[in-house]
Amino acid sequence: MEQRKMLQPASMIGGAFNVADYDKFQKGIELIKESMADVEATFFCSDNLITWNKNLSFLRDEFFVEILNSDKNSLTEKSIIWRTYTLLYFAEIASSAEGDFLELGCHMGYTASKVIQKVDFTRTAKQYFLYDLFKWKEGDAHSHLAGHDNPQMFEDVRKRFLEFDFVKIIKGSVPQSFSDGFPEKIAFAHLDMNHPDPEAGALKAVLPKLSRGGVVILDDYGWWGYSAQKLALDPIIKGNGLSVLELPTGQGLILRPCKR
Repeated sequence: MEQRKMLQPASMIGGAFNVADYDKFQKGIELIKESMADVEATFFCSDNLITWNKNLSFLRDEFFVEILNSDKNSLTEKSIIWRTYTLLYFAEIASSAEGDFLELGCHMGYTASKVIQKVDFTRTAKQYFLYDLFKWKEGDAHSHLAGHDNPQMFEDVRKRFLEFDFVKIIKGSVPQSFSDGFPEKIAFAHLDMNHPDPEAGALKAVLPKLSRGGVVILDDYGWWGYSAQKLALDPIIKGNGLSVLELPTGQGLILRPCKR
């Protein structure tokens, strides 16, 4: 019998969130791997996702392998590789829709920088709007992240995108900061603000302007720790005649169909 050609196995171990005892967690991972039959080489454990016996196509793509191998990227940026893969796939699809791109909660600009590598903004003549407070102080409702410890956060993000004249960086609270710039039509929006209030305000403004074939990715939608966002966003999505697909990555996916 002719032997079928198979892929070489791919695997990855990255960072995980909400782990109280890493020693016990690691022991658990080792026990899971020991229980497997011939598929340990396909084991994936990162970003609170544990899978095996999957093809892991993004680990075979040079673009994503470079992300994992680069010293410029943090452990968190590497660990969310499956999220990044999902995001970029739909960003490329949305590039054919009418309108501009939005990043709501851009932080230090990592996600936006990867989108720019994948989408030819010069050819599409789209603008890319990046929104963020670019600061955090004790008592703020939004999450404290590593970039907030940098007093030059806003200036560094501006420098990062200085060569891209299609990038519009807007500092301030969402949705109030929309008065400083907001597109007439939207092809793609990525919401990642870790708080229900600005995300609800943003989505109320985004969905009525989302073009046919347009995409919205909700970074926190499927995470139980951020379930207040799901509760806040679901009525807005339904009120706009749309639905959301919760993904295993923790993201939520909204598509506006090309046809009715």
